[in-house]
Amino acid sequence: MIYIAVDHIHPTTYRPMPNGIPIDLHDQLDFMDGHRLDFPRIIYYLRDCKIPNQVVLTKDAPPGAWYPVVLGWFDFGQDYIAQISNAALIKIKSKKMILIFTYHEGDHPGRIRDRLNTLCDQHGIDREMTWLISGNSSADQYSNAVYWPELEFMYWRTVDRISGARYHLSPRSRAFTGLCRIDKLWRKVFMSDLWSHGLHRLGYFSYTQHLLGGEDNYYDCALRNSYLAKCQSRVDQFTTAGPFRVDNLDDRAHNTYDQNMTAFYSDSYFNIVLETMIDIDNSNGQFVTEKTFKPIFNNQFFVAVSSADHLRHLRDLGYQTFGRCIDESYDSVSDNQQRFEAVLDLSKSLIHSGLDKLHQLYIDLAPEIQHNSHVFQSGMSHRLQAVVDHINCKP
Repeated sequence: MIYIAVDHIHPTTYRPMPNGIPIDLHDQLDFMDGHRLDFPRIIYYLRDCKIPNQVVLTKDAPPGAWYPVVLGWFDFGQDYIAQISNAALIKIKSKKMILIFTYHEGDHPGRIRDRLNTLCDQHGIDREMTWLISGNSSADQYSNAVYWPELEFMYWRTVDRISGARYHLSPRSRAFTGLCRIDKLWRKVFMSDLWSHGLHRLGYFSYTQHLLGGEDNYYDCALRNSYLAKCQSRVDQFTTAGPFRVDNLDDRAHNTYDQNMTAFYSDSYFNIVLETMIDIDNSNGQFVTEKTFKPIFNNQFFVAVSSADHLRHLRDLGYQTFGRCIDESYDSVSDNQQRFEAVLDLSKSLIHSGLDKLHQLYIDLAPEIQHNSHVFQSGMSHRLQAVVDHINCKP
């Protein structure tokens, strides 16, 4: 049994409130930005995975209870330990309770763990009494840090699992689906290249320009500055010609997991995944989001504009990729620029191959496509169980 300690339970909804958030802000939480601490979703995840747990108030928590602090966005200037309750601090200092930071993003877990260690030292807490659960696959190499691909589970529990596109052999009218909801410079470069060759007309192609220009600094982009400069004129033309939309949903709906766009997946052969990051904060880890799991759920094969070894990591998670029939050598290319150009060339080659060849390719890849959908549909409770075992069984 895992006891989850929370400082407050809402008196009307009976919902456990985020640890570290003052009571007077509880009714405003749904209107605050992503930098805040968040609800202890791990309670629901444990229940979904049928891992025995019980929510208790911090003051009543038995020895060994978990005190979760859910990070919306990690701010290195923030003292997160100073935000927790005095009751929790006393129990953590006396080694009667474990402080669990959960962070579903891909930021460098080693740097975050270093910052948490510093805060532990400042507050007189044994570092062994704090844990970081991170969405970056490199977390396991750091002391008291553990990897868990939370977004895989978050997407699984949110999407309507009977709404996914089925595997079928009827001819399709589009080559690909490529839906880009949030603007990033490297995404503009990629999608503008397809657009400049007229390939957007051959797929369900979307670039909504949401948060346009928010990440346009060359020096913050993983691609070479000289390459970005060469593409700038085309990118500007692409931006002027847009936005490109394939539906009537607003930006909020585009960024929720429950809008599946089943018709697009059912009427196209493969997916162009534009992941959240193509260099995972220089961590040499992988960060897999719902962008990758959408084609898996919807019975498509895909190419991924992402970090090195993204596909290898998916195989480590039990999925299969498509190297039996398409060139996936791009995945092992460590240079961001070279990998980006390789997957761009592959995407264009697949689109140019035509619907008849894509149809045959879809038939040839049936074992991998259907395997992936089955793995996703079957759930991944074993991953969270492994995290629980790792934390609770540490010597």
